[in-house]
Amino acid sequence: MSPAPGPRARLVTSAPARGRRRALGGGQLGRTRSTRVDVPAAAKARAFTSGFTAGLPELHLLRLTLSTSGGRVLSENTYWRHRTPEAMRSLGDLPDARLTVTALGRTRKGDREEVRVRVGNRGRAVAAMTRLSLREARGGARVPPTLYSDNYPWLLPGESRTVTLSQPRTAAHADLTVRAEPFNGSPVSAGA
Repeated sequence: MSPAPGPRARLVTSAPARGRRRALGGGQLGRTRSTRVDVPAAAKARAFTSGFTAGLPELHLLRLTLSTSGGRVLSENTYWRHRTPEAMRSLGDLPDARLTVTALGRTRKGDREEVRVRVGNRGRAVAAMTRLSLREARGGARVPPTLYSDNYPWLLPGESRTVTLSQPRTAAHADLTVRAEPFNGSPVSAGA
């Protein structure tokens, strides 16, 4: 993992790096891999490997997390790993996810307007590749151009994530909704 280059890039010291393998139902597979790494600004550092051992399911998730020594998450990525392309078919067998979307507020930042929402998975199955979209409250048309702090997240059962959606103030609409649509479930929306 490496921090994003740019004006905020800085040395990260003794940062906990964790890797967890998860079944599609959300349960952990095996033990958590963990180490501490020093990452120079705009560089990368080797932490550990997570082998695809014989006892693992044909398709499973690998979540990698890099945090500060104080526990603030710097980077989190979820990957699906499969032995064969055919193993990907099991995504179609996932039970329906049950999502919630809660609007946390709108603010103006410079020439942009931001909408913050919390997306949660209250079901017993993983919410796969949850697509977020900012939409007009009337008619439901997507609002371009929108920037997302995160999109298409995998949400484990009981997990939630706060996401910021940003649009130019010149394109701002008075009445908006945020829609969350998991690969394995029905879309839900909340006024923003």
